[in-house]
Amino acid sequence: MNKNKYSTIIDYGSSNFRLGIFNENLENLYISSKAVVEKNDYNEHFSSINFLIKDAEKKISNHIENIVVLYDDKDISSVDLSIKRDFDQKIFIDDIYSSIILEANQLIKNNYINKKIIHVIIVKNIIDSKEYTKKFNENLKAKSIILEIKFICLNEKKFNQVSDVFKKCNLKIINFFCSSYVKSLSYVDSFNDKLVSLLDIGFERSTLLIFNKKKLIHMNSIPIGGNHITKDISNVLKLDINDSEMIKKAFNKSENEFSYYQKINESSDFIKQITDNSISIDILKKVVLARIEEIFDLIFKDLVNLNDFNNYENSLLVLTGNGSKLFDKNSFHLSDKYSFKEINYYEEEDLEICKSGLKSEISLGKEDIKIFTKNQIKPGIFERFFNFFSR
Repeated sequence: MNKNKYSTIIDYGSSNFRLGIFNENLENLYISSKAVVEKNDYNEHFSSINFLIKDAEKKISNHIENIVVLYDDKDISSVDLSIKRDFDQKIFIDDIYSSIILEANQLIKNNYINKKIIHVIIVKNIIDSKEYTKKFNENLKAKSIILEIKFICLNEKKFNQVSDVFKKCNLKIINFFCSSYVKSLSYVDSFNDKLVSLLDIGFERSTLLIFNKKKLIHMNSIPIGGNHITKDISNVLKLDINDSEMIKKAFNKSENEFSYYQKINESSDFIKQITDNSISIDILKKVVLARIEEIFDLIFKDLVNLNDFNNYENSLLVLTGNGSKLFDKNSFHLSDKYSFKEINYYEEEDLEICKSGLKSEISLGKEDIKIFTKNQIKPGIFERFFNFFSR
């Protein structure tokens, strides 16, 4: 928390900006959101963030300086790295653990020069051939250690663009999180299933996170989201983009079946309100279904190589994000291979999203390695490894 003992969380979304402020007792003092009109207009983004900040400062009668940012983008990706170290004699693992992580961190930086690391997640520790999924005893000695690490990265140019918006608002980012990741960490605790897949469908990206025993084992992000459904409706049916978005949203609560064989209920009130006789509802249904199938095919394509994911029937699928609202009341007949044990749509609230960022800020260091702030690295260590990698 900042010096005023407030935690300020900003969810920098594609269609909405959300701002939540919490006191030292983790009680919510302020929650608000503002719709984004121009998705790529950073001047508008500045105005919207500035509006939310000024309104919040009035409500809490205090100045806001430090913030935690939640952000998702089609350019977010994950990189998996396994690093092994052998020693001549047994040594205290705790003495060399952080330096191995730092070495792995530098390897990613050297090989992905246009990427900004925003999360470093320890997936597995293998010490003298014994696997540790949780933190080991600090007095543990061993001759061999293998760390399996997952790095969540963002295109550095995009990271700098977002950071500049907050600098312009005189705000200091103390942590920068991938929103779909921190939300999934918060939500996965609500489920007792061993395997839980969370699919967050956003504006122009979809992100899949799979957890085995509440540990992240897989992440995949694709540059296709709910806006692509809107564009498809517009292109195929030759409609204005705003009318296409309205039609898509009307389907959210329509309680219809989407398949290539089931006829949609053309007599329903919402269809009558938004279409005329010149539009084929059957074609409209197929356009939506085709894009949904593409999202599923692309987001789940790499699972055949995932050892911890046996088959879909063992996993619960949870759908989140504005682009997933189509699944709330409707039934989609997808390929038989997507026979999940259960599929649930989870509707998120602004406060819940901001709380997920607060939880990650508080628990940082348990699941994640904090690498955003420079003062986390002890003086001298970075210099030694910099010299090592410069040889």
